[in-house]
Amino acid sequence: MIDAEQLRAARALLDWKTSDLAEKTGLTVNAINKIERGSAQGRRETMEKIQKVFEDAGLEFLPDSGLRKKNRIVTAYEGGNANRLLVEDLYNTLSDSGGEILIAHLDEGESIKNLDLGWLAEQIRLRKEAGITHRLLVRPDDPNLIPPLDSYRCIPGKFFSPYPLYIYGPKLALVSWEPSPRVVVVEDARFADSARKLFNFVWMHADPVAPRKA
Repeated sequence: MIDAEQLRAARALLDWKTSDLAEKTGLTVNAINKIERGSAQGRRETMEKIQKVFEDAGLEFLPDSGLRKKNRIVTAYEGGNANRLLVEDLYNTLSDSGGEILIAHLDEGESIKNLDLGWLAEQIRLRKEAGITHRLLVRPDDPNLIPPLDSYRCIPGKFFSPYPLYIYGPKLALVSWEPSPRVVVVEDARFADSARKLFNFVWMHADPVAPRKA
């Protein structure tokens, strides 16, 4: 569990004021000052809350009051906002230089369920302006595909997974919808390149989407 010395060092490493930490933890500035000075002993629940806030900000606590910044190779988004955070990261990662988003096992209906359609339309507009394109592997019977349909290809239902896979820039993201949305993003160009080659092989052998009946 974090101690007072690590608390002071962590706040300094992140260049946070006491008021910043108070806002993020829900504690008072006075309570944090007392813990840092050692004039009050924080309860276990309080110290664990403070530690989690620092860990979420990218710090790692070590034995003997040690502290360092994490190598943020893996990032996780959880809860109702997870899909929105992923969509934002798609744009933020590729906006400077353009690029392509590859998505396998996409269920368009599930993907947009928790997103505001107006907000999603704005994200799509921003992608187009930034030169970001996409290719998507879906089920043949998905009724929610968004034109133009040539950006989709179909994989047989028996090979379709309920867990979408996103490949963009140096990142590889895995999505699970149940029991609650969870996105795990791995930032490693080697892993992303390996997944991209496999995606392209499947794309070459997948079927184009059949034209929709009027």
